[in-house]
Amino acid sequence: MYLLENHKLTDLNPIILGEEACAPGHRFGPAVRRYVLIHYILKGKGIFYARGNAYPVEAGQAFLILPEETTTYQADADDPWHYLWIGFDGVLSADFATLPPVFPLPAELLSELPLPPMNFPGLEYHLAGILFRLYAHFFCKNQGSNSHVQKVKSYIKAAYMQPIRVEEIARHLNLDRRYLSRLFHKHTGQSIQNYLISVRMKEATNCLRKGCSVHEAAGLCGYEDVSCFSRMFKQHYGISPAHWKKNT
Repeated sequence: MYLLENHKLTDLNPIILGEEACAPGHRFGPAVRRYVLIHYILKGKGIFYARGNAYPVEAGQAFLILPEETTTYQADADDPWHYLWIGFDGVLSADFATLPPVFPLPAELLSELPLPPMNFPGLEYHLAGILFRLYAHFFCKNQGSNSHVQKVKSYIKAAYMQPIRVEEIARHLNLDRRYLSRLFHKHTGQSIQNYLISVRMKEATNCLRKGCSVHEAAGLCGYEDVSCFSRMFKQHYGISPAHWKKNT
């Protein structure tokens, strides 16, 4: 058993960690947890009892225990299992309820097993990283068109102060520019360019409110030409940035 500090990480938060080579026929349960618990079988086999069923589990597979779920599991009498377990909670942990009771562990994570030493620096954050990679494997595939739209919005919110071209965004997403533009408009009701302008204008008011000059606000919002910035600001708010600053 590893001694973990509960950092109360918001999304995926490791709580408990351990490893055991079980004796033949070793049985655990019935038991109930308050967190998600995953056992991964390194070698051997056994039976996992959950949801009114008995699930055979062998090396290379994992079995899943959900919060408040009563479960029992037992090592095989001839080839008892040796497993690792990790328990965790957090906002994203609820999504694991959509997985089957038994599943194979992604091959790309096997290189990180066995577990690091107990005194491994930042062990809890290392485990959180593994959990996020596990989450990405199961829940971030084929997210569809809305995922592209969200990526565009996130990128614009992070890089609005830089020159942004729709062609470049489309290239990074490996999409045709016209297709991406239609997709974005379908999901948001506005063009990518208009969305970019709205983000920049909102940030412009924040800058002006904080005491920035019109020239400074223009530069901080991605406009090299102050007159272009002023014109765009007036089109958006119906008043020049200088008058907006004066009346705020």
